Amino acid sequence: MNGSQRTYVLGGETRRRSLFGAMSPVQVAVGAVYLVVWLLLLLTTQSLITLVAGLLGAAAGWFAVRRATAEGDSWAAALVDEAEWRLVRKAGRRPDFVPGAAPPPEVGEIRALSYAPEAAPASPMALVHHRDHADRSWTDGHLTATFEIAGGGDGLLPTRAVNAAGYLFERLLGGLAGAGLPVEQLDVCTRVLPVHPDSYRRHMDGLLADGVPARLRRSMSELAGYAAGNTEEYRSFATVRIPLPRLAERLPATAGEEALCAEAFHVLGDVVGRVGRAGHPLRAVLGPRRLGALIRHLHDPDRDIDDLDGVGSVLDGWSQVRTPGRDWVRTEGTHRPWYHAVASVPRDAWPLQPVTARWMEHLVTGIHPATIRTVQTQWRLVPKVPARERARLALTYDTADRHGERRRGQVSTGVAEASMSSSRRVLEDLLTPVVGGTHPAVRLHLSAPDPADLTASRVRVTAAAEDAGITRLRWHTHRHHHALLTALPLARGIKA
Repeated sequence: MNGSQRTYVLGGETRRRSLFGAMSPVQVAVGAVYLVVWLLLLLTTQSLITLVAGLLGAAAGWFAVRRATAEGDSWAAALVDEAEWRLVRKAGRRPDFVPGAAPPPEVGEIRALSYAPEAAPASPMALVHHRDHADRSWTDGHLTATFEIAGGGDGLLPTRAVNAAGYLFERLLGGLAGAGLPVEQLDVCTRVLPVHPDSYRRHMDGLLADGVPARLRRSMSELAGYAAGNTEEYRSFATVRIPLPRLAERLPATAGEEALCAEAFHVLGDVVGRVGRAGHPLRAVLGPRRLGALIRHLHDPDRDIDDLDGVGSVLDGWSQVRTPGRDWVRTEGTHRPWYHAVASVPRDAWPLQPVTARWMEHLVTGIHPATIRTVQTQWRLVPKVPARERARLALTYDTADRHGERRRGQVSTGVAEASMSSSRRVLEDLLTPVVGGTHPAVRLHLSAPDPADLTASRVRVTAAAEDAGITRLRWHTHRHHHALLTALPLARGIKA
C-alpha cells in the first residue's frame, strides 16, 4: 500500500453478452416477426418467388446486423445517419431547436422543482423531475440534483495518497450501491476552461512582494509568459439520480410532493456526506438559477458558470438556437456562435492493461494548448446481489462461447478470454466488503468558437485518450446535438 501503486483492470467488456450472442433484443424481435410473416406468406402463396425473396431478405438482414464500420460501430446505423444527413443538407441546414417553453426533444418531459429546508429558506435546492420514458409516467420517473465539489487537482501526490484516494472512491460507489439507499446513478463532471493569459500574468504579479530582486522578477515574468497559454481552471460537479418509486417506499402512501422533496433533500445530504468523506468536500448545492446557469454555460462558454443574469429557473439553461451538423452542433451564443462535439468511450475501448486510480488525468490535465472541455464520468449503481448474478450469467455465456469455438476448431480472437477474465474479476471483487456493481461510462464534450478550432481540439483529445490507454473514441457523428444530453448534469445516457 505504501510502496507499490494500487492498480485496476478496467477492460474486458469487449462485446454484448446475451442468450443470442451479439444481437440485441430489438433485433431478435424484428427477426422473429420477419420469420413469422415470411412463413405465413409462404404457406399462403406456396410460391418459389416468395421462398427466394424471403431467403434473400434474411441474408441481407443478417449482413446488415453483423457488419460493422472500421471504428466498430453499426454499419446499418451509420448508413441511415449518412442518408439522413444528405437529405438534410440538400434541404438546407436549419435549426432543430429554438428556445421556448420546453427543452430540446431528447431531454424529454421534465419539471423544474425547488426545495428549501426551513433552516435555510434562502438557499433552495434544484430538483429536476424526469418523466419515465417507458410508460410516460411521472410517478415512475426520477429526480436529479447537482452539487459542486472540490476537485482533486492536487498535482503530483505520493503513491500512498493516490492509493488511499482510489480506495475511498471504491467505498463510495459500493456504499451508494447498497440496497438501502435510493440512489441509482452518480455522475461526476469536470469542466476545464482556459484562463486568459492577462489574468494569469496579473495573478503572478500579485504574488511578487515589494523589494523582490529584479532578476527574480524577470524570471517570474518569463515563467508567466510561458505558462499563460496553457493555464486552465477546473470546476467539478456531481449529479445524483434518485428513482421516485424507491424514494416513495421510505414515506407513507399519503405523502405528497413536498414530503418527497424533503426526503430527496435528506438523501442528497447523505450522498454529499459520503462524497466528502471520499475526499471531495462540498462547495455548494446548486439551486434552480445556478443549475440553469451551468447548463447555459455548457452551451455558451462565453457566459460564466456563476453568471445568473437572465436565468430564473433550470429551463432557462436552454436559451440558444441550435443547428446540427455532421461533425459538430452549433449553438448561437450571446456574443458569438459556438461549435460542440461529443464523444463516448465504447465498451471495447477501455484500457486492457492495469491502470492507477488517476488514469484519466490525461484527459483532465494533460491536453495542451488549453482546450474547453467537459470530462464526464457516470456510474449506474447496481447492488451486490444483482451484480453478482449478472456477472455469473456473463461468465456462463463467455465460457459457453469459448467451448463452442474449441468444439468447432476455431482459432480464438481473444475476445472470449478477455470477457471471461472480466466477469471473473467482477465476481472476485464482489466478495470484498462494501463493494457493489456499476455500469460505468465516460463522455467528453468539446467546445470551440469555430469548426477549425474544434477539429484541432478533437485531435488533441484523441491523443490524450490514447495516452490514457483508451483505444478509440466514438464521436457521435451526425448526432452531436442529441449527444449533448449526456454531457449535461442530468444523469442520463446509461441503460442498465
